[in-house]
Amino acid sequence: MRRDLVVQVIVDYGDFWENFATAYEAESFINANIDELDLPLSVWLEDMRGNKKWDYDVVDDGSGTFHLVDRSIEKGLRRLIRNPSN
Repeated sequence: MRRDLVVQVIVDYGDFWENFATAYEAESFINANIDELDLPLSVWLEDMRGNKKWDYDVVDDGSGTFHLVDRSIEKGLRRLIRNPSN
C-alpha cells in the first residue's frame, strides 16, 4: 500500500491529541466526549508523513450534534493540493 495515500484525522485538545482513520470516527469521538472534553482546539487531515492536507471546522448543526466540515487551505499552504483520489 502506498503510504502517501494513507491519511488520518487528528483531533487536538491542547493537552493531548487523538488520531482516527475517518472523519466519521473523529465526529463520533467528539460528540461522545463533548461533556467531558469540550470542543477540540483544532482538527485536520494529514498523510502518514505528517503533511497536513486540510483543516476541518467543527460545526454545531443546531441540535447539539457536531460535524466536521472541510475548510479551504490557507493561502500560505497552497502547494498542498486536495485530490479526491487520495
